[in-house]
Parts: sequence; C-alpha cells; structure tokens
Amino acid sequence: MKCCSLILVSVCLFLQFSAKSQEDWSLKKDKNSIKVFTRKTKNFKVDEIKVECEFEGRVSQLVAVLLDVNKHYEWVYKTTKSQFLKKITDTDIFFYTEIQAPWPFENRDLIVHMKMLQNSNKIITIEANNVNDFMPDKKHIVRVRYSRANWIITPLNNKKLKIEYRVQIDPGDGVPAWILNLFIANGPYDTFLKLKEQIQRPPYLNAKFSFIAD
Repeated sequence: MKCCSLILVSVCLFLQFSAKSQEDWSLKKDKNSIKVFTRKTKNFKVDEIKVECEFEGRVSQLVAVLLDVNKHYEWVYKTTKSQFLKKITDTDIFFYTEIQAPWPFENRDLIVHMKMLQNSNKIITIEANNVNDFMPDKKHIVRVRYSRANWIITPLNNKKLKIEYRVQIDPGDGVPAWILNLFIANGPYDTFLKLKEQIQRPPYLNAKFSFIAD
C-alpha cells in the first residue's frame, strides 16, 4: 500500500513539474504595450515565441490585414515576398512567404495554410501552419519544414483588441540556432509594432466583413 502511495505521489509531482516547465516563459522584451516571451521546448533547438499585446482597433481591421497576404511584406519582419496562393473559404487560405536570412545564409520560404474561426463571444482563433507538398522547392532558397503559429484575438471593446500569438518554427539547416535565439525577440517585436501601425492605414481602417462580427 505504501509503495502504491509513493508511486502516486511521484507521478503527481512529475506531472506538476512537467506542466510548470512547459509554461516556463521568459520575458525578453516589454515595450510599447508589446511583450515578447520565449521558452525552450523539447525536440526544437530554436525557442518557442509568445507575443502579448493590445492594439487600438476593431477585429475586422486586423482580419483585413491578415487576409491581405500580398502586403505581408510591409509589416512582417524580414519578409521579402508574400503571395496569395489559394482560397478554400473566406477564412481558409494558402499563401507563400519568403524570409530574408542573414548573409551568408540562404533565404527561407514556406507555404502557410491559415484558418480563422470566430466564436459567439467574438473571439477569433487562427491557425497558420506550414504545408510541405503544395509547391516544389525553389533553387537557392531553403524550405521551412515546420512552422506552427496560433493567434487568439479578443475584442476588449469596439475600439481595442487583445492579442496573444504563439509560434514554433524550425528554420532548417544553415543558420545556427544559438544565433537565432540570441536575437529571437527582435523579429516578433518589430512585426507587431508595424502591425499596430498597419491596421490604422486607410485600406484597413474601415474594413467590414459579412463573416466577422466586430
């Protein structure tokens, strides 16, 4: 009986430790109402990233920017090219993006399958994951084989949004992971700082969709 109790206690302690370690986020940047966190994760050399921020604006403004994938290069860090590929529904699309790598490494690219869903509380969740068989690899560009990103967009009122964004990516061979981890907070911070400005631009300021409730 004592042995069973010890085993049960050990299992509980292990589960608690595992849960804690999985949420062991480290704050790397906190500026302009944008917080960037990172954490180590099993099986990945590059740290996982989480961004928490609040923006002035409506849900439809942000959705309009995210769906305008041909303009992602204007605000997504180091993106040199972004191109719409295929529409399944209004909230289910595929797009291509190319990312500039530091010299002397080759640029990276990936095909993203992005799906949006809004619940009865007007909260939008987005999955933006890579797909590997949509189009052939390009010469002198390294295809990203793993990328998983998730958004939770919560309207606080008609004029303000709360955003949580998480991404785990394996950029492939070439750029050492320790270099990426050293500066890993800079890209997400720069991206969301520009996104904060992007949603206030005329093409998106008055955006409305039949499939999105503000």
